[in-house]
Amino acid sequence: MDMEKLTKQQIVLVTLLVSFVTSIATGIVTVALMDQAPAGVTQTINRVVERTIEKVVTPPTNNTAAVVTRETVVVKEDDKIVESVDKNKNSVVRIYSNNANSGDVADKTFIGLGTLVSKEGLIVTGDVFADQRGKYLVTLDNVKFYNVTILPRVKGGQFYFLKVVQDPKNIVDFAAVTFTNSDNLKLGQTVIAWGGQIQNAVSTGIISSLVDADKKVSVASTTASSTAGASGKEVIAFNTNINLVDSLAGGPLLNLYGEVVGIRVSVNLSDKYNFLPANLLKQEVSAVSSL
Repeated sequence: MDMEKLTKQQIVLVTLLVSFVTSIATGIVTVALMDQAPAGVTQTINRVVERTIEKVVTPPTNNTAAVVTRETVVVKEDDKIVESVDKNKNSVVRIYSNNANSGDVADKTFIGLGTLVSKEGLIVTGDVFADQRGKYLVTLDNVKFYNVTILPRVKGGQFYFLKVVQDPKNIVDFAAVTFTNSDNLKLGQTVIAWGGQIQNAVSTGIISSLVDADKKVSVASTTASSTAGASGKEVIAFNTNINLVDSLAGGPLLNLYGEVVGIRVSVNLSDKYNFLPANLLKQEVSAVSSL
């Protein structure tokens, strides 16, 4: 074929054909290379998520209708992790046993983490106490310390609760965490574990196993003034692939939206399931708050 004799339209068609063939070839080569790429490379690529945002643009006059525009934004999982951690950085406390009456941190012994569940200073933690009759302090920054009291455990409860002793003349509003519905947890879901004895530290991983049980849900019947029991599943414990050395008892486990999905309750690394779900915690928080 003599390229010099082609018309403009034919040249355009040839160009489009070459581009089309090149695109197909590039796609085939990319898929083949992805199958052979290391796991770290594919994981990084898969962490890029596209999100579509709708914006309503109001026109300058009332004579024309509003225009809805759609914008695709690329969101990286790393950015969501940073946002989740930043949202909860003021909701995790360190718990110290009060070995002396001075304010020196050296006179205190770190025993675990706690998670603020109310703005009044209600704190949930795990089995971190050697002596529940001892004196304990909590801190957000290792600078200002608060005295706390250990509350009686809920009957059959699996969590421990502390309450900050507030100064009536200087009431502090604490930043409480928010909870997700832990019955919706999925295997492989990304989670963030909190740790750090001296300063904040986090580790990321996935939910690696779930333990669920049957539950009864009251569902309104089609007939008036009657209900029927409907069976369902509730998560009662779970585990992650995060090294438990990197997380601490009493520390929260977060999702990418900054919501608490569970709490690590045990200091024993050999326990089969170290995390209890948020829904169990919410029940106990309600029970403790009503006391």
